[in-house]
Amino acid sequence: PKTDGADRDWVSIYEESERLLYLEIDYLNEADNTERFAKDFRDVDYVRVPTVYREISTPRVLTMEFVDSFKLTDLNRIDELGLDREVLAKRVADAFLRQIVETGYFHCDPHPGNMCVDSKGNLVFYDFGMMDELRPNVRSGFRKFCTALFAGGPMIADLDLATNAKSLVDGVEEAGVLARGADRLAVEKLARYFMRAFKNNQLGKSSEGVKKAVGVDLQTLTESDVFRFPSTFTFVSRSFASIDGIGKGLDPKYDLGKLAQPFIERFTEVQKGYGSEGEKQFRTFSKATGLNLGDINTAVTSPRRIAYVEETLRAMEDGSLKIRVRSLENEKALERMALTQGRERNILLLSVLLNAASLATGPILRVGTMAGAAYFGFQAFMDNAKVAKFDKTQAKFVATKFEGDEED
Repeated sequence: PKTDGADRDWVSIYEESERLLYLEIDYLNEADNTERFAKDFRDVDYVRVPTVYREISTPRVLTMEFVDSFKLTDLNRIDELGLDREVLAKRVADAFLRQIVETGYFHCDPHPGNMCVDSKGNLVFYDFGMMDELRPNVRSGFRKFCTALFAGGPMIADLDLATNAKSLVDGVEEAGVLARGADRLAVEKLARYFMRAFKNNQLGKSSEGVKKAVGVDLQTLTESDVFRFPSTFTFVSRSFASIDGIGKGLDPKYDLGKLAQPFIERFTEVQKGYGSEGEKQFRTFSKATGLNLGDINTAVTSPRRIAYVEETLRAMEDGSLKIRVRSLENEKALERMALTQGRERNILLLSVLLNAASLATGPILRVGTMAGAAYFGFQAFMDNAKVAKFDKTQAKFVATKFEGDEED
């Protein structure tokens, strides 16, 4: 939507769509995609991918193994076979997360006809003509984003959440979603709010309204077009919409955000790796007791941190410390003042020219001054419309509720 504050490169989105659509009609390319997808899921026992018979396949004919299955939307048959809907929904979510987070190579069109289930509850994937891959920077940034978002669990302390918010913003910037040079203070404040809201949602708790908490910052960032929408995300969003619909059809309580928590935690542990069996045992002990390297590091580095505070205080005393302060409210007030001044200037010029026209004796002079008055009158009208639009937009972001919300 145009109002989400994200800038889009429509040419790149078109070119990405064109590339994938033409690749979709090349069946040898689909064979390559099928085998790569099967390799990515070779260690997942509940995912089945039909075997490709290359010796009897061509760019126009694709011959594959027949795998008996049925749609995940056929709930009656699922119940008749005694398959657990909740387990199936979790498998659907995990398969999607594995593609987006782990491999970065994902199915762009996982609708119920392309992702089915067999009689044993295994997921069966078909139609690998439209596949896409996240660019290295997008994949790395997205992993960093997910790790920061889910780290610490729903009960994370505010101090740890603030630290994770910085990492999350780093990931968003690395993925190309956030423009470099954007106001980091405002973005991190926004990140902290949405991360806390996400954690509260996991706990079933409500959060403070977005405009009351970060309305001014959100408005400023939106108007600055600091968020960008990579072309690949078009197909990620499409895939997510299909997966979310299938999951909710299987389990009314399906929530990808909650199901992703254990998946991301396992992924993070694997990414950390273990240098030795002793390190693995120590981490297990740390998780069970609460003793961790971070706490030990804090105790060891405390003297250096105290020294840093002392240096900062000395810099304040000798006047060498520089502090950057930004008042978004004042910036908006100055912006409105500039619009108002422009309107008043045009009204003043309009009045002067109208008076001149009334005093003019010659027809040419009168027509000229009237034309000038008409021009500045139009400019004053346009400036007034800009002021009205500015006030309306400002009221939306400052108000606790949006227009049209029902009163409690």
